[in-house]
Amino acid sequence: MKNWKKRALAAALCLACLLPASPVSASGTGEQIRIGLYYGDTALPAANLENSTGTGYYMGYTDGDGQFQSLAYTDVTQITMLKTQNMYFKNGAYSDTENDGTVVGCYHLQTGAGYERFDEANALAAQYDGGFPAWIDGSYTVRVGAYPTKAAALEAQVTLGLTDAVVVGTSSYGINVVATKTARILFQFDGGEVLPLTVRPGLDESVKSVTWFKGYQYYGDFRYERIKGGNLTVVSLVDMDDYINCVISQEMSESWPVEALKAQAVCARTYAEVHGGRHSDSHFDLCSSTHCQAYIGMKRTGPNTETAAAETAGIRAWYDGKLAETYYFSSSGGATEDPRNVWGSKTEIPYLKGVIDPYETAIADTIQTAYGSRKYRWSITYTREELAQLLREKGYQCADIVDFRVSEVSPTGNVVTLTFLDSAGKSYSFSREKNIRTWLGAPSMRYTVSGGGQYYVNDAGDALNSVSGVYAIGADGTTAQVGLTEMPYIVTSAGVAQLAPAGDTFTLNGAGWGHNVGMSQWGAYAMAKQGKTYDEILKFYFTGIELY
Repeated sequence: MKNWKKRALAAALCLACLLPASPVSASGTGEQIRIGLYYGDTALPAANLENSTGTGYYMGYTDGDGQFQSLAYTDVTQITMLKTQNMYFKNGAYSDTENDGTVVGCYHLQTGAGYERFDEANALAAQYDGGFPAWIDGSYTVRVGAYPTKAAALEAQVTLGLTDAVVVGTSSYGINVVATKTARILFQFDGGEVLPLTVRPGLDESVKSVTWFKGYQYYGDFRYERIKGGNLTVVSLVDMDDYINCVISQEMSESWPVEALKAQAVCARTYAEVHGGRHSDSHFDLCSSTHCQAYIGMKRTGPNTETAAAETAGIRAWYDGKLAETYYFSSSGGATEDPRNVWGSKTEIPYLKGVIDPYETAIADTIQTAYGSRKYRWSITYTREELAQLLREKGYQCADIVDFRVSEVSPTGNVVTLTFLDSAGKSYSFSREKNIRTWLGAPSMRYTVSGGGQYYVNDAGDALNSVSGVYAIGADGTTAQVGLTEMPYIVTSAGVAQLAPAGDTFTLNGAGWGHNVGMSQWGAYAMAKQGKTYDEILKFYFTGIELY
């Protein structure tokens, strides 16, 4: 099998020498990145493209050096890639589930010998009704028709009088390129397991092509691969600077100060390189969701995001000679955080130390207004029963909750540990983001907890909302913090009783949105508004980094 792969690739490279020079990408000639759009469970049986800027398409493959090798072209502006099994076209859509629509079958009549050039095969194919050129394992051929069964193909052979033709199919890696909303095959590609199909929009290389796909506009090429013979894995092959332009537009408003956008550009570019191997099993670098970085093409891009990407081209963040982890998030609520307190990192990361953020704090009202229903200042209220249910869903057989509080904060004032106390005297403490933020539905980890009633501490009726941070003096003069592991006891005229607050609810009151590690995007906005440059912004949030 390995020798076959080598022969197929060698044949493809040899054939490429006989083709006209491959077009240069009008999307840029710099570093290219591969972004997975649909893959795994979301891979598609059919995928449409439509020209937005530029006309027509080149079809071929991307070689091991990342260079596009052209095999075919069409001036049709709307095309659809289909896997080469029986596909059904009905009501404007393609499906691999049999229906009464028009079938694009997987059997064909092949006529004539192999050809060295696309133009030759294409001209001969045009002589037949339903004819099309195909590139199979390194050579061109001419095929006619698309029949659902071998018997149907043999019947058509007699009807068409193609006595010298043979009935053929493709492998489980084959792909048909058809004119959208038709069953007309324009080109068939089967590079086997080693060569996925790449489609390059735009026949005029002087125009920077833009292409519609799934309702969004994209720069660059598209790659289609049937991994293990499955549906089409769709990958955006895009110039790095174009990709960064698009990512910035999803992470910040195009109307924000350019210096803030430039800071975001460097974060996104560095992050892309550091995490570029995350989806190697699916043969691309990063996905298009927030699992990696949000990317839906050109939506919301504009002059400011383009400027930010261009003016930081090639610049990344480094620490001690290595690329830095340039995490970012929406807003901190006033302070960022050490990743050890958020994700439980075992090693200290010097450039990711939490910092007090006066810049973001200064524009808290602006952020509150911008968020609308997603409050910058926020609150969440739980009843005792709701808190008990949360614990039970985690597998803890707790009694009724009698207290719930922040039991540890970081040096920057963010929550590190939460503690629950139940009526049986048991305590349950939790740390890390998944327990102190996402589990509770908190927008950030910067908050306080109040409620649960009041604790009366003397006959004058003075009261505390919580026993957190309260100390008691013992008979021997020693002091101890109250309620670290259980609710305190008091002595009354009726005897000794455990103290429990009377209120039924606890409220989290906080500020910020996100995990608090790295750069606050709203903080970057505030710094840029004060005249700070992108390098000053980044060096404030990432202590000791270098930019080059």
